[in-house]
Amino acid sequence: MKKLFLIVILALTTVSCGLLDPKLWDEARERREERGRTCYRRYDGTVYCEDRDGNRVY
Repeated sequence: MKKLFLIVILALTTVSCGLLDPKLWDEARERREERGRTCYRRYDGTVYCEDRDGNRVY
């Protein structure tokens, strides 16, 4: 049981460090800009994106 608990903690730590990496977020932002998508958040919290031609992309 103790080993399982330690493995779970290690997995969560690895994933959370990957989510906080600014380099990965910069790469994702660049890829989104290359595709020409622009995302908006509406007043009710809904998020939608439009491509270069104005079509909504989900």
